[in-house]
Amino acid sequence: MRKLIASFILFFALFLPFTMVASPAFAQEDAVTATPEDTYDYSTYDYGYDDTYDDSYSSYSYDLSDVDAEAGVFAGMAALLFSGVMLVFSIVIGLGSYIYCALALMKIAKRLDYENPWFAWIPILNLVLMFQLGGQNPVLLLLLLIPGVGAVVVGVLSIIALMKICEKRGYDKMLGLLSLIPVANYILLGILAWGKKEPVAA
Repeated sequence: MRKLIASFILFFALFLPFTMVASPAFAQEDAVTATPEDTYDYSTYDYGYDDTYDDSYSSYSYDLSDVDAEAGVFAGMAALLFSGVMLVFSIVIGLGSYIYCALALMKIAKRLDYENPWFAWIPILNLVLMFQLGGQNPVLLLLLLIPGVGAVVVGVLSIIALMKICEKRGYDKMLGLLSLIPVANYILLGILAWGKKEPVAA
């Protein structure tokens, strides 16, 4: 047994120094003797597709001029159609508003026993009618010839005239201030024209 242990010790004592010296030498020899043939060139591997660039794709272009022209024509037609619809709508609303106001003013004039109720249908004369019904001098309408300020003064006088018409029709004169509110002014004319109250005797 002692001889076996002694032989193992002798073996490791001789073999370990040899491996410590020989291993770096073998590694250097492998590094020096390695040839380019031992390395694998992955660039030569065939992946199954053609990676060459085709110049024909770069020369291809899309012709969008027809699309742009059609889009421009469509946008123009849409804008024209929209403006046409808005024009017709404005004409209908404006004409309806004028007819309603003329009917209401004529009815008011008849209920107040005005001698020329047909003035309500004629531009300018309808303002004369309203001023006369409201106790204002129609000559003041000439202030409309003064730019800016004249229109403001005539507007104030029209409100005062409507307030006096409200009094003549038996309503509170403050009701005439509804003429300052959009849509409410049409309601005011309807009340003055077709309201159930009878005119107040002067």
